[in-house]
Amino acid sequence: MHTLIASQAGFCAGVKRAFKIAEETAYDQGKWYTLGPLVHNESVVSYFRQRGINPVENLNEIPESAGIIIRSHGVAPDIIREAEKRGLNIKDATCPRVSRVHEIVQTLVAEGYDIVIFGDPEHPEVKGILGWCGGQASVISNVNEIINLKISDRLGIVSQTTRDEKEFFQIVNGMAGLAHEIKVFNTICSATQRRQNSALELCSKVDLMIVVGGEYSSNTTTLFKECLNTGVRTYLVQDAADISPQWFKGVSTAGITAGASTPDWIIKEVLCRMTEYEEKDIQSQAQEQEVKAQEQESNTSEQSSEEANNELFARMEAEMAEYETPGRGDVIKGTIIQVLDDEVMVDVGGKSEGIVPLRELSLAPVESAKDFVQVGDEIEVMILKWDDDGTILLSKKRVDSKKVLDELEDVFEKGETIQGTVKDIVKGGLIVDVGVVGFLPASHVEDGYVKNLDEYKDKTFDFKIIEFNRNKRRGSQVVLSRRELVLAEKQQQKQEFWSNIEEGQTRPGKVKRIVDYGAFIDLGGYEGLLHVSELDHKRVEHPADVLQEGEELEVYVLGVDREKERVSLSRKKLLKSPWEIAVETYSEGDIVDGTIVRIAPFGAFVELDPGVDGLVHISQLADYRVEKPEDVVSVNQQVKVKILSVDANEKRIGLSIREAQRDEEQQEVEEYMEQQEQE
Repeated sequence: MHTLIASQAGFCAGVKRAFKIAEETAYDQGKWYTLGPLVHNESVVSYFRQRGINPVENLNEIPESAGIIIRSHGVAPDIIREAEKRGLNIKDATCPRVSRVHEIVQTLVAEGYDIVIFGDPEHPEVKGILGWCGGQASVISNVNEIINLKISDRLGIVSQTTRDEKEFFQIVNGMAGLAHEIKVFNTICSATQRRQNSALELCSKVDLMIVVGGEYSSNTTTLFKECLNTGVRTYLVQDAADISPQWFKGVSTAGITAGASTPDWIIKEVLCRMTEYEEKDIQSQAQEQEVKAQEQESNTSEQSSEEANNELFARMEAEMAEYETPGRGDVIKGTIIQVLDDEVMVDVGGKSEGIVPLRELSLAPVESAKDFVQVGDEIEVMILKWDDDGTILLSKKRVDSKKVLDELEDVFEKGETIQGTVKDIVKGGLIVDVGVVGFLPASHVEDGYVKNLDEYKDKTFDFKIIEFNRNKRRGSQVVLSRRELVLAEKQQQKQEFWSNIEEGQTRPGKVKRIVDYGAFIDLGGYEGLLHVSELDHKRVEHPADVLQEGEELEVYVLGVDREKERVSLSRKKLLKSPWEIAVETYSEGDIVDGTIVRIAPFGAFVELDPGVDGLVHISQLADYRVEKPEDVVSVNQQVKVKILSVDANEKRIGLSIREAQRDEEQQEVEEYMEQQEQE
């Protein structure tokens, strides 16, 4: 059996966007919920439930100060208003194509059109669309329901984004005589149509189709119906566990497609399961061919003369008297009698020597056999084949691999952990050395999305084995995961964190994420919020101007709310204030540069440093009497001032423009006199 997968399958752009928003939200502070499932796929819902994002049926189930993610299907505007009224944090993951339908029906209502929606009246997307047109719309799910519609002067027609396009245009044609003016908007998602076309194309090439997706997903059920209508035997499965091997009896080619809400990892699991059946089929055919070959050899032997048979048997008995001939796949012990760069010769106790090529010597890459073994070593090898000249082709690597696989299988069955080192980054995950090559899917590297897999290369971790198949020919025999281990470790760190954290502590941290309003700091097991106002004593326009992701720093614990699991932090508390720096920097008699920042009736305020202002009294502005400060200076003017006094306790600095000018003039006179004396 051969397996093909549709060119267009799995997450559409809208679902990817919703998935990304939810993954990023999982790192935010507080509790988060979705109103109904984020998408119609139980695996996705379960994925986010493990990350603390739970679906609820109505807003009443959400506690105050929590957050709500508007799912990809969208909601009615009154639900958003109610969420805002309750003070809930809102993140909108509505598919942009669905939002476009909302805009269209709003416009149609404003222009006085009666609206017809083609879709399932119980589907959340349709309920949301109804809300955006004030409930003043008719919903029909098939062409037969057109007769229930009333005649209208002006009619606007839209569709649920995941419906079948052919049905939509059948309905449009059937409504042609219901109004004097009809506006038609084909709001069916192009991704839905592309998946249907790709599936139909695949149906023409296969004997059986598997459609992967949630049973409540509209686009998935539409895909299923489209495939069924081609006459090809079709099954709808939610994941690999739903597949029955009985389906594939007599099937030479099978196809796979998936709905727009089906995650990649589910599709891969189904593909792997199908590949297993394909490999078993290949093995079965190979066994049949081997049996036929043996029967043919037996028939030929029977046709030989009795004398030739007796001679053959006599020779075989003589050889067997000396030793028992090992067969292909047998594991035997031997002693190394010669070592070359590219091969090793082994005495296996018979009349012929065995050869271990360099490629079959070790599981790890070896440049020369001389670096790995030496003459006299006793090793275990597997017989691969007998050459015509009697030489035996051997493999030490196969024996080592079998031993490692036996150990890994034991670890897998007991649910224990195994240690391995990441060796390479490939599409979809990491290659890990656990004695044999293991595969770590990207979704199992951590308990959340990982942006950069490069940082894991050459590092050693503990893993759990989530899939083990020693007979697998395609892909890895061992599939690994760190997700559960990371979650358990984080849970332990979290418990320790909340047991020890106290207000007033100074703690080391690492910048995890930077957002417009601050930065989330990893304190070792939990994240705290460092608000932008607590970054520095001076105003910071954006946290990225001061911090960068991955940076390590010390922070002061401003507050701890164990009930809401929130920690507020400050960097500013650990920095010297501008006035502390000013006291250390400025002394009476210094002449410095400054900027006029404010003018008052009694003088002008000059900024010496951000956060440090000094006062030039009106009497210190000039050598003559000044009626109004603005007659002499203006805001943003650069001036030189002389420091008359510094009061650290009151945070006041007395300044003089007049004295600064006098000092500069005096210095110029002194310099002139010195030049005259030198001449």
